[in-house]
Amino acid sequence: MKDKSLELLSNPLYAMVAIVVVVALVGGTALLLLTGGDADKDDTAKTTTEEDKKKKKDPGIEAAKKRKVKPAPVINSAGTLDVARSVGRLAIAQARGRIKKPIGVSVRVSAAPKQTVTVDWNLSCYKAVGKVSTTRVDHGRYRTRPPATKSLPLPLQGADECTATVGAQLTRNLGEGRVKVAVVAG
Repeated sequence: MKDKSLELLSNPLYAMVAIVVVVALVGGTALLLLTGGDADKDDTAKTTTEEDKKKKKDPGIEAAKKRKVKPAPVINSAGTLDVARSVGRLAIAQARGRIKKPIGVSVRVSAAPKQTVTVDWNLSCYKAVGKVSTTRVDHGRYRTRPPATKSLPLPLQGADECTATVGAQLTRNLGEGRVKVAVVAG
């Protein structure tokens, strides 16, 4: 074995490769010892750990996770289904609910200070006939100057049940504003 290594080192090309490998190993080890090899102390090579992520969590997200979601209200007759209010610079309020045997659906909106409000609505209606069922969805957007009430077209006449979702948003930044939206059945 010694003879083979001496024979390889006698070739100048092999000798140079051996010297480069030895220098790289010694130099790399020395560099690692001098810098400490601790990437956490180097500002440019930081990695985010799970602990760091836990420390930097958004309190709004944490509060939302703890908030209980109330089920959508259900109504069998005419009347106010759901009312939602919001306060803020560009406040958004969302009302929703399910209507059994709907005759009609309307939206009632109010705002303070008086200003134009954008209303987005979605109606999903379902009707079962024997073993076959039909579902139709309609949606839309309109702008109004509250107080205002507007009827929404039912996507399916004679439906067994409709689910309504309505959102209202203030359109102008007039400081602290209030918006209120209600879904009314009948």
